Amino acid sequence: MKFGVLQFFSWPGRRTSLTTVYERAFERMKIMDETGYDAVWLAEHHFSTYSVCPSVHIMGAHVAAHTKNIRIGTAISLASFYHPLRLAEEVALLDQLTQGRVNWGAGRGFDAKEHKAFGVEPKDSYPKFRESVEVVLKAWRDGPFSHKGEYFEFEDIEVLPKPFQKEMPVWLAATSEDSIEWAAEKGLSIMLGPHASHRESRDKRAFYKTRLE
Repeated sequence: MKFGVLQFFSWPGRRTSLTTVYERAFERMKIMDETGYDAVWLAEHHFSTYSVCPSVHIMGAHVAAHTKNIRIGTAISLASFYHPLRLAEEVALLDQLTQGRVNWGAGRGFDAKEHKAFGVEPKDSYPKFRESVEVVLKAWRDGPFSHKGEYFEFEDIEVLPKPFQKEMPVWLAATSEDSIEWAAEKGLSIMLGPHASHRESRDKRAFYKTRLE
């Protein structure tokens, strides 16, 4: 069994300095690194004090520079807010800099304010997320690639660097049966939401296992 922590950078009421919020989180991650935890999963959010971490990739680079063992997970890279080629580059670079300590978690997010600010229409958020993930996975394969989809089109382009890991561990944030089924179809791990009951999480894991098989 492996143990990890979902790390928020919450700033409730702005009662202390933001520097203190970060320092406390970094101290916690240092202890995790020294005591056998498998991974820290960094939470990306925008425009609120819910978690003041708008870039899990920049935060991941900082955490990696101050740790030696712990894996750096993104929970999640909000894929529909990024250009997928840029996203592929940033995560691959982070994996190179950490010499293969990255777990990539991707999702579409749930905050309507974030979607509106980044110009992602509600009807587009899920299909754009799916296509962005598809592009990232293609970009990490050897050599150049081409893609023609609903939102993005590329011809004979190569993203560099490639990830340090030959097989990047990929996790998809999945809540609905449709999203769980899509992850299973792709052979990718799932990341269930933290607000579900134990029974709901159990049932979703069972559904995922059946579809994966």
